[in-house]
Amino acid sequence: MKNFDFHRFALTFKSQLLMGRNFWLRLFLIFFLVLFFMEMLMTEVGEVIYNGQDIYKMRVDNAVNFSITFFVFSMLFGATGIFSVLKDTRKRIAYLMFPASNLEKYINCWIMSTVVVAIVTFVAFFCADTIRTLMAPAFGREMIWGVPSFLSQITPNIHELVTTTNTDQVCHWWDVFFLVTGCVLFFHSLYMLGGTAFRRQQFLMTTLFIVLCFIIIVNVLHHIDFEGNINLLNYDEQNGLQVHPAMYVIMVCLYLLTCFNYWLSYRIFCRVQAINNKWLNV
Repeated sequence: MKNFDFHRFALTFKSQLLMGRNFWLRLFLIFFLVLFFMEMLMTEVGEVIYNGQDIYKMRVDNAVNFSITFFVFSMLFGATGIFSVLKDTRKRIAYLMFPASNLEKYINCWIMSTVVVAIVTFVAFFCADTIRTLMAPAFGREMIWGVPSFLSQITPNIHELVTTTNTDQVCHWWDVFFLVTGCVLFFHSLYMLGGTAFRRQQFLMTTLFIVLCFIIIVNVLHHIDFEGNINLLNYDEQNGLQVHPAMYVIMVCLYLLTCFNYWLSYRIFCRVQAINNKWLNV
């Protein structure tokens, strides 16, 4: 069997998506209900006039911010749930015996836990916010749709951030793009690695492990004497966003660690055993 065949991969993806359609439908309904009730609670409950000013738009913005936070946590939760099918012994045996290579199964799970979870979460927010907007006149509120604000916040105007009158600026739009993308992929790879390594309570165990590592790193750096202050990122209205050369080294290391996390996650998946009662898949 070849390690990767696109036609076989497409059939595997279609098969897994159809077999899990009930799960995705339940996930959509749960996300929709949570987002809808939170939006209604944050926008319609209580007075919208404060000190003579209409604060309804501010309430809608706060509801959108909550939805963005919910979107981020759903992506991380989806990353740790990449191999949720491996929890049950019967399902684990059936999945490992599925006629596809390990690489095809891994990429299939990656798409499911990343792209499909993102689509389900956004569609749930879209439906919840649209229904809330259509119901606003019934409560005597102005119809303010939160979807454009949601999209504008998850896709910030990078050009506006780095545009400056200073022609000698260090930072360009691609610096910000690769930095933000690198941070997002790094944390996603960490949670995916945790979702592959831990068999139980993947999200909780991965989060605790990351927090523990962060505390250790901060304590180590606190006891290191650096000569002078190094501002990796510096922003002012006249010069715009300035990037220290050391930031490029950090960005390269970030992408290398991201690739390593994905690779290690894949190697752990290849070693998964059908019968395993341990907390770790290693």
